[in-house]
Amino acid sequence: MPAMLQEADIEFAVDLQARSYALLKWTADAIQRGFIGFDAAHAYARDPQSAATWIQRHYADLPREGRPPLEHLDTFCRLFVSQLDDTQRLVREPGQRLYSQDGHCFCEMCSGYINNPSLRARTLNPGDLRRADRTMRHCLDELALDCDRLLEQHQVDTLMRDAAFRETLALYAYIEILLQRLRGGGAPTGVPLALWRRFAWTAQGAPKRKYRLNTEAVLVAQHLLRQRLAESG
Repeated sequence: MPAMLQEADIEFAVDLQARSYALLKWTADAIQRGFIGFDAAHAYARDPQSAATWIQRHYADLPREGRPPLEHLDTFCRLFVSQLDDTQRLVREPGQRLYSQDGHCFCEMCSGYINNPSLRARTLNPGDLRRADRTMRHCLDELALDCDRLLEQHQVDTLMRDAAFRETLALYAYIEILLQRLRGGGAPTGVPLALWRRFAWTAQGAPKRKYRLNTEAVLVAQHLLRQRLAESG
């Protein structure tokens, strides 16, 4: 992995990531509406070539935010299908849940049952978290070498105990993995989701409201990490 992320690469990756997730959410909704059969959706969402064929055939029907640039369709489809291995899963029978429009009254007059989402995040396990730690450490070592630093274990431990540093490093590592997936490489199981939750979720374990991955935040993170490492000598 290259230690220095380039703005154009980040912007490209962030854009395709947003489009890929938007298309996956649309696919899950389309299953519930009966527009796509579960087996058909699952098949094309697991194979890049099948996904590319389906997207080209139904391009005009797809939501604008989920349409990939056709000149980058193969790259997009590699990322799109990797989501069902790394971060999300489609559920054949999601069941139902009690719903109230205003969320304040669940009596028979004010509430009813609606379908649960057909798209659910992968359940993380301790192995996923350990792999995410190793990925962050690998990125930290590469960044340190690029800053002409060779970190001792006690320096690594000090940095990794810093909550703000860990969050910033998780964002940087997530983008590294994202670029790797776009280039056709794989990602360690569960790592993309584990990293995502370290910077896009709160310390209390809930998604940050209205969080959106953006290029500027990644560039700032990279600058802060390199600055901290340059000062560590």
